[in-house]
Amino acid sequence: MNYSRNYRRRRRATPAAKKKRKTMDVVLVVVGLLLIAFTLKMIHVFETTGAIPDTLCTCVFAALSGECGIMGWIKVTKDKYTDRKWQQEDREREEKENDV
Repeated sequence: MNYSRNYRRRRRATPAAKKKRKTMDVVLVVVGLLLIAFTLKMIHVFETTGAIPDTLCTCVFAALSGECGIMGWIKVTKDKYTDRKWQQEDREREEKENDV
């Protein structure tokens, strides 16, 4: 049997896991809010002083982009490992079915 990737995920997902807040989702919301708040504050600073601290802007955007990049790498690595694990389970199950 050859199952599609989405079918396997749907099949193994539990209702409790769907409702659970994941850490990466919370971090992405926090990063988004920080970015919006920082941008609004820098617009206010620019309006009052006529300039913004370029080094601070560069560092903030680099740090938040780096955080999102690391989270993306973690997610891809986790998905690869999980998909590989499911493939091995399916292969073992198929071998058992073929032996019987």
